[in-house]
Amino acid sequence: MIKIDRNTVPRPTVLDGKGKAETINAIAYYTPYDDTKDAFKFKVYSDPEVKNALIELFKGKCAYCESTFLHVYSGDVEHFRPKGEIEEAVPDKKPGYYWLAADWDNLLLSCRNCNQKLAHSVYGASGKKTMGKMNQFPLSDTSRYVRKHDHPNGVSDEETYRLLLNPCIDNPELHLEYGDEGVIRPKRGANNILSPKGKTSIEVYVLQRVPLVQSREKVLIDIQAQIQRVIEATQNFNKFLDDPDPALRFYFEKILKRELERLKKFLSLDEQYVGMARQIIGKFLALNFGIKL
Repeated sequence: MIKIDRNTVPRPTVLDGKGKAETINAIAYYTPYDDTKDAFKFKVYSDPEVKNALIELFKGKCAYCESTFLHVYSGDVEHFRPKGEIEEAVPDKKPGYYWLAADWDNLLLSCRNCNQKLAHSVYGASGKKTMGKMNQFPLSDTSRYVRKHDHPNGVSDEETYRLLLNPCIDNPELHLEYGDEGVIRPKRGANNILSPKGKTSIEVYVLQRVPLVQSREKVLIDIQAQIQRVIEATQNFNKFLDDPDPALRFYFEKILKRELERLKKFLSLDEQYVGMARQIIGKFLALNFGIKL
């Protein structure tokens, strides 16, 4: 997961027109809340304009796991704060954040494996377990949920207690790190404490599911192989650094620049698993070339 600047893509106009009208209707429908009524039918968030804007914003990748998937699946328009119900809320799970169903800041692009409830094999665990975000939105204090559209400070009052990473708000690199074999884990922060947001996000988004770990490992192997090419190119360049023949120095310098550019391609925002790539390549470049990402 990487930090995404939502301002790089214009807000879909349909959210200002039909979206505002739908929000007004949803507020009226849920005021006062009647648990005998069927759930409100939200439609605007699924408009093609919204989906296309999210695909552009997230470069065709899942906002959570950074996998590309559009070649096999159209993707989910995911509500970060769930619109229908909040799984962890007690005693009443319904309704969810109904006033945010057409809110641009609450919408992300997700693959089905991160968003939907499916049976997953998880790295380091036996058997399969049904996991996926869906209506989950855990807070560290369940008494802090904002349940009404007219709450004085809005959802900002619960932000301090939010346990899920939002790539458009948080910097995931402060909460997640990567180990061998493509494994992801919560990062240790102050006082050597594991990041609560990192830990919870890995579980809720199922970021340790076996096929995902294997996919990250393949990219990791490619990164490590390219790093080795850069090391060899650097050694060759240094060997001829003082050679009286400038043509030799130029030749090996050109090779080194080419291999470095190939390594930096893993950092392109449209590549998979840039969060992992930034960690590994960042350490290598800082140590060997004094370059900070």
